[in-house]
Amino acid sequence: MALSSSCWKYLVLTFNVLFAMSAVALFGISGFLLYRMFIYRHFIGVNVEYPAILLLMMAIITCSVAWIGWRTTKSMHHIHVVMAGILIVLVVIIEFSCFVWAMVDWDNIEIDIKSTMTNYFMETSEIKDPNSPDTLRWDKLHVKFECCGVSGPSDYTSTGHVPFSCCGQGPLDSLHKPYTADCSTLYQRGCGKQLHEYAKTHLLYVAMAALTASILQSTGIFCTFFLANAILVRRRASIRNSTSIRESTFAAPDDSLLSPTAPATLPKF
Repeated sequence: MALSSSCWKYLVLTFNVLFAMSAVALFGISGFLLYRMFIYRHFIGVNVEYPAILLLMMAIITCSVAWIGWRTTKSMHHIHVVMAGILIVLVVIIEFSCFVWAMVDWDNIEIDIKSTMTNYFMETSEIKDPNSPDTLRWDKLHVKFECCGVSGPSDYTSTGHVPFSCCGQGPLDSLHKPYTADCSTLYQRGCGKQLHEYAKTHLLYVAMAALTASILQSTGIFCTFFLANAILVRRRASIRNSTSIRESTFAAPDDSLLSPTAPATLPKF
């Protein structure tokens, strides 16, 4: 049993190292995906970013759980190892919930993005300053996705002018030059569909990262609880051996009075 518990000990220690490494990888992936969606938060809304935020937080928590698992495994205390296993279970459950959340958002994102973009367009369409932050956001969006407005150039009919960024021109270089080029060909597609596909792709990446992490990290649940069981079995075996030794010691008869050197008769007083 001692060999078995030792093997499980080193296996769980190895898992905790890999657990921490997966947390670092998850932190980088979720942080990158969160950044990619955050830069378009005015168009897609913040609700789309919540699964990535949760995944980023879980990456930080996972590092702490890996450290706790390492310490408890080295101590070989049964209750502490069980508690570490429970923490791993909670991490895996939350990461799987993050996967489900991202997939639900992925399925309903089209309506949310179109509503958010339409409201933002109505709020900023009357701005005349070409260098205002809102105008520059629309310009960058137009050039990045080669689109115009929410559903097309017709969105700017009410404003009386179409920005030059709708044909890939505008104050987007390092000097932020004013509009000087003559726009002859407009992008006919709207940005709503392009941004919808962009957000869906990144949400799918978030979901796949959460699912992969939950599946890989779930292996630690079995290793940790097998170690806890091995510790318990070894402790019970140790208790049985100690009890057997004590019982054999007290049950041994004292034959000293029957030895040949013992007096034949008891002394008289």
